Amino acid sequence: MKMMFKRRYFLLLAALFFCFGALLFFFVHEGRLLLPEEEPAARYNIQVIFKALANPPDFWRVVEQGVQSAAAEYGVNCEVTAPPMEKDVDRQIELVREAIAKHPDAIILAASDYERMVPVCKEVTDAGILLVTVDSDVNYDGRRCFVGTDNVAMGRKLAELVDEAVPSEQKIGVMGHVEGARTAVERRDGLIENVAGGADRVAALDYCDGSEIVSRQRTKEMLIAHPEIRCMVGLNESSALGVANAIRDLGLEGEVGLIACDSSEKQIQFMEQGTIQAFVIQNPFNMGYLSVSNTVSILQGRTVPEVVNTDSVIIKKEDLYKKENQKLMFPFTSVE
Repeated sequence: MKMMFKRRYFLLLAALFFCFGALLFFFVHEGRLLLPEEEPAARYNIQVIFKALANPPDFWRVVEQGVQSAAAEYGVNCEVTAPPMEKDVDRQIELVREAIAKHPDAIILAASDYERMVPVCKEVTDAGILLVTVDSDVNYDGRRCFVGTDNVAMGRKLAELVDEAVPSEQKIGVMGHVEGARTAVERRDGLIENVAGGADRVAALDYCDGSEIVSRQRTKEMLIAHPEIRCMVGLNESSALGVANAIRDLGLEGEVGLIACDSSEKQIQFMEQGTIQAFVIQNPFNMGYLSVSNTVSILQGRTVPEVVNTDSVIIKKEDLYKKENQKLMFPFTSVE
């Protein structure tokens, strides 16, 4: 009887130990399924301030994709803000001051105005915050690195395309985006200094304040006032789309050519329809990605170039569906 009792006792004890061990294993190895996982703390906090988020729509969307891709890879927090329109320099200045108040490790800025943003950029560095610029630089040597297109070279490419599109004696019109933005200044200068005939060939030059709607209206006014214009140049996505719609509104397809910057889906449609003859595209995804990766490198004490050139590429209708160009225009699309 005693032997049977002891045997039952040991069996019960063994069962209890087994159950305890099983429960311990479950909570150690599977307990994570019952509780929410904690996010690892990011090493750096970076404020990213664009010129606009929704205008031009495709360009800044792809730049932000590059930013967030790098943020995920490097384990940093990137908060992206921007004014509603590129022309709203005052609002961008406010956003920079709001970013300073958050005490980030760095601010990445696409400057809306080359000169007017200088004082607030000095406030950034005076607060001990690293300043990196992307897409549009600022006239301030306190910024540590600029990541973007060589816009003068982009202007030279536009000039080359204009000279291919129309004879050198024919007049051209130019529609820029924001007059004080470095991108607009450098593309304009690169174009005018290199196009055959130089400044004398430009019948009219105007700006649309980064608005496709304004570009459309001002282009129509330009073409009506200067019927001698045989080719238009749009210096960014918004200005180019406005020009394309104006040419269509006035029934001037086939009479007035268009050379454009950037390559939104709407621009590609205009090229397929023959309204746009060629465009010079940037690499907005790389622009966003490299702005973050170089910022992280600086924060880690590494040396980076003062200027990181993300290059630009000429695209004509016959080049539109080449594999290498598709990857540039649609960075998240699988191209076979």
